[in-house]
Amino acid sequence: MKQFVVIALVAVLAAGYVLRDRLAPLAPSWAQSYLAASAGPAKTGPAAGGKRGGGGPVAVRVVAASMGTLPVQRSTIGSVVPVASTQLASQISGTLAQILVQDGATVKQGDLLVKLDDSTIRAQIAKDEAQIAKDQATLDDAQASYNRTKHLVDTGVSAAQAGDDALTAVKVAQGTLAVDTAAHAADEVALRNTEIRAPFDGRLGAVQYSQGAYVSAGTALVRITRMKPVLVQFSLAADDLALLRRTFDAGTLTVGVTAVGDPAATPETGAVTFIDNAVDGPSATVTLRASLANDNGRLWPGQPVSVALQAGLTQPLVLVPNVAVMPTDKGEVAYVVTSDNKIDQRPVTVALRVGDQAGVSSGLKAGDRVVVEGQAAIFPGATVKVVTASAGAANATRQGQAELAAPTSGEGRKS
Repeated sequence: MKQFVVIALVAVLAAGYVLRDRLAPLAPSWAQSYLAASAGPAKTGPAAGGKRGGGGPVAVRVVAASMGTLPVQRSTIGSVVPVASTQLASQISGTLAQILVQDGATVKQGDLLVKLDDSTIRAQIAKDEAQIAKDQATLDDAQASYNRTKHLVDTGVSAAQAGDDALTAVKVAQGTLAVDTAAHAADEVALRNTEIRAPFDGRLGAVQYSQGAYVSAGTALVRITRMKPVLVQFSLAADDLALLRRTFDAGTLTVGVTAVGDPAATPETGAVTFIDNAVDGPSATVTLRASLANDNGRLWPGQPVSVALQAGLTQPLVLVPNVAVMPTDKGEVAYVVTSDNKIDQRPVTVALRVGDQAGVSSGLKAGDRVVVEGQAAIFPGATVKVVTASAGAANATRQGQAELAAPTSGEGRKS
């Protein structure tokens, strides 16, 4: 019972404290005087719902707005495309005698990759060489016979017909030698085709057959892909086509590329080398390609990448740090410190944001001192204490900045 009484008493006292402002007019006059004395002086400023103000000036950090240009950028997703990728195939039928590389090997131009059995072709070449030697001997004999017969014809000992027959024999021997020489050359080509070599520097895929397999002419054995340099293919809205063509013709259309999933990597940079000759109707986009050195080998054919394209520079704009522009329910504003250290709230129009900078097309002018730290404690017309930020400090300021210094004597807060 005692516990219940204590709980009820505490509840009554708590309710009386919460509702003291409403109950005060109902209290006796002596109680009202006591409550007024214990409450202290009336509050002013934000805590009492009154006008902001009071206390000393708020410390803020400012930077001077400047005129300049920003790069015109577009961001999209693209993919890596190899400069060259070829399926290496056997040009003749035969048995795989040697496979001299492993799957995925990095090779140089001219490296021997696969060798077919060449014993039959070598035997044919030996036969060709023997036939050529025979043909050469026949030709030499026919030439000598012709020379003797021609002498006899010239001296009138033999008839002219004998000379013609001897000349025909020489020409037949020459033709036979030429045919057999051509056959020898064809067999030499076939011998070279038993060796499959890398046509350029690159990386191999998986070798499709093992040693001892019989393959027919045209059978694909392994794919080789050039890894350095590479191309990046991506698409942009056709609305930007005029801008893209203008900067492409000027040689200033460049990209920065980062592998998707690796945003911390240093972007690979390169120049756009190709704009497609037609706009894709269904998507209203145009396809571009950029060439990248890929010296570090991070970019892989077929890999998705983030593409940041730079298409020239803007017209001159007023440049301020991003943190100087604050969003409100009526648009974006910047706080400018006037010559008498008062705060002037300016509506601004941001034309472009690049990195930590905002390009303002209206609302500010070069030389304006804009607040970059301390906005949470200021309001239009407030008196402030200015701390000028260095360029390095301004660049180091981050979006959603902390207050430079907390109010020291009850100064108001920006609502």
